[in-house]
Amino acid sequence: MFVIYGLAPAGPERRILDLARSFPSLDKALDVHICVVGEDLTLLEEFQRTGAKILHVPIRRPWTDWRKMRAVLAYIEQHDIHVLNSFNLKTLLVGAAAKLRFGSRVKLVHHLISLWDDISPMNQRIIWRAMRYADQVLCNGQAVKAHLVGARVLAQPVTVIANGVDCDYFRPMPQLRARERARLGFSDEHFVVGTIGNIRPVKNLPFLLSAMKRVAAGARGARLLCVGGGPQLDEMKALAVSLGLGDRVVFTGVERDVRPSLAAMDVFALCSRQEGNPNVVLQAMAAALPVVSVSVGEVPYVVNHRESGLLVDRNDEDAFVVAVSELACDPKLRRSLGDAARRRVSQHFSASQMIASYAALMRGVADSV
Repeated sequence: MFVIYGLAPAGPERRILDLARSFPSLDKALDVHICVVGEDLTLLEEFQRTGAKILHVPIRRPWTDWRKMRAVLAYIEQHDIHVLNSFNLKTLLVGAAAKLRFGSRVKLVHHLISLWDDISPMNQRIIWRAMRYADQVLCNGQAVKAHLVGARVLAQPVTVIANGVDCDYFRPMPQLRARERARLGFSDEHFVVGTIGNIRPVKNLPFLLSAMKRVAAGARGARLLCVGGGPQLDEMKALAVSLGLGDRVVFTGVERDVRPSLAAMDVFALCSRQEGNPNVVLQAMAAALPVVSVSVGEVPYVVNHRESGLLVDRNDEDAFVVAVSELACDPKLRRSLGDAARRRVSQHFSASQMIASYAALMRGVADSV
């Protein structure tokens, strides 16, 4: 059972959706249950189509909401669930409660999937204490393991299973390119840099907007496409206008299917202050887009500099501008980096590899019950 905080269209939820679709075909014994402890049910219909059994029990505070916690524990007992997967503090506390209730009959796998940039020091301490109840720790990348675990000695084994992307679903879509560019107000002459993500401080959009102002000064056809909503959306729109980029930047808001937006781009950009293992970079690479990114999180493990993308030091705006400007005037380099990016993802970061690794891990954990 995956205990997840919500069903938003974000990285962890999409990954669980892939697993829910694929586990039954890999092993009939891998019966998938999803326990949602938050309010967001955006992807509910997609999860229901997988055949996974879904329990929705909104829990605000696990340490006080005992009636709802008991409902989750009763469900675990009723369905004879042997392996729980937790992802953040709230879901980890649900898993710890299950361990206290059922002991070794239930195994707990805790997933470390981010660098905890938005988690308070107090909550970080609580997480480490609650992780004592986990039987297995799973990191979604080497960078997450190095940053969070580091030299720390844990009582339980730590496994790394990198994020994977469906390379059939995310692929080059030249048939969409002209239509989407026209819809967004771009022509064939425009050089479109794109980014996708929740627009919030950690994504560092001011850095990208400032860099694009300088790129546009030397490349009149340069345009920026920002896909995603978030708390800073209106603020970033105002900043773009103040920088004189009002007619050069398009903000789409939330897009449930980002593939058309990827098809409209010439280059994908990531400028975050921190990242874990960003799925959107894998998606862009699978769509054969060259990536220009700051070296954060798992990105340097995924993107080979000057082979499948261009990497610059974090906060080095000069280097970022040079990298984007180089691609703006060199279509041949864009094609070669993009083709290499797709090959790299297909060979090393495919969804099928990720799913097979998850299935093997879950079988092993279940067999130890």
